[in-house]
Formats: sequence, C-alpha cells, structure tokens
Amino acid sequence: MLTIYLTRHGQTEWNLERRMQGWGNAELTSQGLQDAAALEKRLNNLHFDAIYTSTSKRAYHTAEIIAANRKVEIIKDDLFREMSFGDWEGRIIKDIEKEFPAEYKSFWETPHLYTRDQGEQFSEVQKRTESALKLIMKNHPSGTVLVVAHSIFLRILIAYINGIPLEHLFKQKALGHTSLTKAIVEDRKPKIVFEGDMSHVEH
Repeated sequence: MLTIYLTRHGQTEWNLERRMQGWGNAELTSQGLQDAAALEKRLNNLHFDAIYTSTSKRAYHTAEIIAANRKVEIIKDDLFREMSFGDWEGRIIKDIEKEFPAEYKSFWETPHLYTRDQGEQFSEVQKRTESALKLIMKNHPSGTVLVVAHSIFLRILIAYINGIPLEHLFKQKALGHTSLTKAIVEDRKPKIVFEGDMSHVEH
C-alpha cells in the first residue's frame, strides 16, 4: 500500500495582501513559518520515502521546514506548481474582480467553462495533477510520500481522486495553509482517508 500525504504551502505575504499568486511568488510570513513547523512536529514520527514539491519557493521552503533533519529526498517538479493565472498574478484580487468581472465570476462559479488567453485552463491543471499522481505511483508502489503544493492544484487532485467533476471544484472544502490530507493507494486505486485537517495549527 502507498500512503500519500498532501499539504498546502504556508501562508505568504501575497496571501495576506489578497493577491493572486499562481506561478508568481512571495515569501512565507512568520505565521506561515510557524504553521509549517507545527506540521513538521505533527509528522515527526512518520518516515517519508520522498517529498515531492512544486518548484515555487513558497512550496519548497515549506517542504524544507517539514523535512527538518530527516534524510529524505526533496523532489522539485513543475508538475506540482499552482495553476498559472497569467497577467492576474501579483495583482490584488479586488482589482481583478473589478476589471475582469465576467472572467473572475466564471473562474470561481463555472471553472469547467472558464477560459482566458492568459495562464492555464482548469482542464490543463487537471492533466498535470493526473500526471503528478501517476509519477508518484510509478516511483513508489508502496511506502509513504509527502506532497507540498498549492490550493487549486490540491483541490483538483482531490476532486480527481474523489470523482468530482471540475464543475463542482469549488464546492469542496477549502484547504487552509499547511492543512493535511491523507490518501492511500491500493491496487493502483487512490482513496482519500481524510481531508484538509488543521488540528496542528493554533490560531
């Protein structure tokens, strides 16, 4: 059996400023660092065969904190990156909503119909999540791995495992920073055990 733990990166400055991040990047806040350390403590007794992380700094910095003193390989791969938002990246969300009302509404309410000539479509990210999952399953027929990634990437991956169509993507539970989701793979069939747990974080 393969066990896969999924977590979202720690809070960043752009999260606080309510900016779209995507392939852009911002530093972890003190809260983000603290929450990542709390997750490291929670997972301290688990052995990981590998840690897979997005190539975005906020994700691999979180992965490095969780890895701590473990002798475990941290594998950075673009497959695990957040959805690209094109020219929305780095911009304040309220400004995007004001300037692109129809596209922004479609993004959140009808993601399966969302389309722009900038960034990625949800279906493209879905293909990436499927490829990422297949990569892990190929490299690890059994054992335990950790994935450190991003909000929409993880929502799409969890939806894929649960058989939820893109149409209902944002009807799922929102994933907090450093939230923990556990999946198991038996007979090449992944299944979610628990989702978005935040019990290690004290606010």
